[in-house]
Amino acid sequence: MKASAIAFSNIALVKYWGRSAEERSALNIPLNDTVSMTKYGLVDGICLQSHTTVEFSEQYDQDTAVLNSNPLRGSRIDRIRRVIDALRELAGIELKFMMQSRNDFPTMAGLASSASGFAALGLAAASALGLTMSREKLSSYVRLGSGSAARSVFGGFVYLYQGGSHETAYAEKICSCDEFDMSVAIAIIDENEKPVSSEEGHATAHSSPFNDIRIIKSQQQAEIVRKAILENDFTTVGRTAEENCKYMHAVMMTSDPPLFYWSPATLNVMKTIMKLRSAGMECYFTIDAGPNVHCLCHRSDLESVAREISGIDGVQRVVPAVAGKDAFVTDEHLF
Repeated sequence: MKASAIAFSNIALVKYWGRSAEERSALNIPLNDTVSMTKYGLVDGICLQSHTTVEFSEQYDQDTAVLNSNPLRGSRIDRIRRVIDALRELAGIELKFMMQSRNDFPTMAGLASSASGFAALGLAAASALGLTMSREKLSSYVRLGSGSAARSVFGGFVYLYQGGSHETAYAEKICSCDEFDMSVAIAIIDENEKPVSSEEGHATAHSSPFNDIRIIKSQQQAEIVRKAILENDFTTVGRTAEENCKYMHAVMMTSDPPLFYWSPATLNVMKTIMKLRSAGMECYFTIDAGPNVHCLCHRSDLESVAREISGIDGVQRVVPAVAGKDAFVTDEHLF
């Protein structure tokens, strides 16, 4: 009972921040609908992917998980068990598991490694357990580990419904990777693990006086962005994504305790993108929970945008990326 899967990171164009109501917190349901682009890196050795192998066997006397050669313990393996336990229950199997996973890009640095990691985990575990289900249903299970992972089950451009229950909080594809012209140049400013994880940050979002209005506005923006993607309206998507990013970080900065993920280089990249836009090149920025900046642009402008931001002081490197594909099962096992 062994299987492996590969899934790709995504960047949220409309984000969520904070945990769902207490009675549903164990289900990890987002506070609003979200929209994302699954990414495929164009740099050698950085495809922005997670590769995971899961095996269930009587030979294991405890659950074991290893990420990037490091054993996971405490809350980090508990998150994995949330997904695995639900799938084991569905399969009617109580066998212990061994999981090994590796990312080809910085982990826990605000680049959505948990999204690709839990999407790959869920797909590999479901395959190993012999479960057959739609991608939409699988997305609801990987959401138990990471809300954004529900979107990385799919390639292209993806919509995640807040729903309100386990069954109705799921993701679906808006369109495939070649049906909407958007690419990203990712300014890598800090590859280290961020000092405050997204898990910790979500728990304090409610303390910001602006979070309630962020939820209302984000719900509206999710619908606007989905419609704009289907109508091939890059301007509306980019402008709304940038605005939504600022809403989320305003909540972070006004929470108790406050969260400041940006660095001076983060601000310099943001200002450079605004200058490029003023000069006639259509591009926008968005930032997840970290200092690294995703610069949204047309594929034809990707090289130019990457070149412009690569020269900014504090930017370690730039990873250009295009829209990626669905998570998939692979025969290449890690153990």
